[in-house]
Amino acid sequence: MAAMRDELSEPTIAIFPWGDVIEEFLDPIGLTIEDFVKRMSGGWLFGYVIALQHVGWRPIIVFGSENKNATTRLIHAATGAPVWLVRSARVMDACTPITYNAAYSVRRWLATPVRMFRDVIEREQCRALMIQEYEYTRFDALVRLGTRLGIPAFATFQGGDRKLSWIEGLIRGRSLRICSGLVIASEAERLRVERLYAGHHPPIANIPNPIDTQEWQAMDRRKARSLLGLRQEAFVAINHGRIDIRRKGLDVLLEAWASSDGDELVVIGSGQDHDAFAALVAESGSRNIRWISEYTTDRSLVRRWLSAADVYVTASRIEGMPVAPLEAMACGLPVIATDAQGLPDILTGGEDSGGLLVRRDDAAAIAAAIDRLRRDPDLRGRLSRAARRHIEQKFSISAVGAALGEFLNKAATGVP
Repeated sequence: MAAMRDELSEPTIAIFPWGDVIEEFLDPIGLTIEDFVKRMSGGWLFGYVIALQHVGWRPIIVFGSENKNATTRLIHAATGAPVWLVRSARVMDACTPITYNAAYSVRRWLATPVRMFRDVIEREQCRALMIQEYEYTRFDALVRLGTRLGIPAFATFQGGDRKLSWIEGLIRGRSLRICSGLVIASEAERLRVERLYAGHHPPIANIPNPIDTQEWQAMDRRKARSLLGLRQEAFVAINHGRIDIRRKGLDVLLEAWASSDGDELVVIGSGQDHDAFAALVAESGSRNIRWISEYTTDRSLVRRWLSAADVYVTASRIEGMPVAPLEAMACGLPVIATDAQGLPDILTGGEDSGGLLVRRDDAAAIAAAIDRLRRDPDLRGRLSRAARRHIEQKFSISAVGAALGEFLNKAATGVP
């Protein structure tokens, strides 16, 4: 009982990640709820948890689950945060084509397990809500629940879809009026929200996703290559994360690699496009591609690969503020990134921030950037040092935690 009193002496914030059910996230990457609780860490979600803990908040994580018949409370191993799972269902299964119309939006609103979410919020004595994606039907239900309970509701942008139907457009503006604040790291998205919801949006904070700079730092490069079986003299490019061809631009990445002079491309990850990506790799004609086709929760292994590589390449078409390139930069890797929203916000100073920006869907530009870094080890070294320095200054747990804590407190109390 004393431990529970100590926990509740800190203000509790409930984080609601995107999705009808947690299985929508876990199934495509081949993980279970047990994996999520016992082995997963990192990413924007657990970065937020650690950053909020750093400044005296007590985060809990709340998901719907189609595999739980009763509300269940678990503890996340790496952070100690409670993870609540409430009975819920997907509005559509993965094999059913979706028609984005008003009827579909209404079904999503009605499917939100508001009563069970309310039970969790009250049992944990939450004093704030943080909702992933405001352009999402569940945001509307949760922000109104927060109003009924008398607690502030915030929302964050992580690259989610825009509103899906005319009825969402009608409701969303009203929801934003009663929302306490938005966290949007993408300048392009901030401008869109300010323009579309002029006069109807809450305060907006430009706060990036955090990275643990103590954990994410490079090991000895030669040792890393020896352990991974990489040639010491090879020029190695790397990409890691979810296998989502359209959003992550993986087709463009393969096209760029095929016309570059790099020695080995390493891709780490799995996802809903596993089979389609396997076909693309086979058909691309690209040489020297090593695809580790699993979603690994072994962060030390990912760190080893990042330490062994020469450059990190992301060819994304759609982003919010991805954590994967932040992990690479923390390990001192120069980054080649497209101008998909969120990525220019990471590389705000261009080369002085540790990377090279190129246009989306421009395989030739990506290939040219790869070859430029391959030919110029001095440039690689300069970008490597700049990348690490930039992460330490702008994206550390302490820096992001302080910004989040200040914003939550000011927005919730109405302090300008």
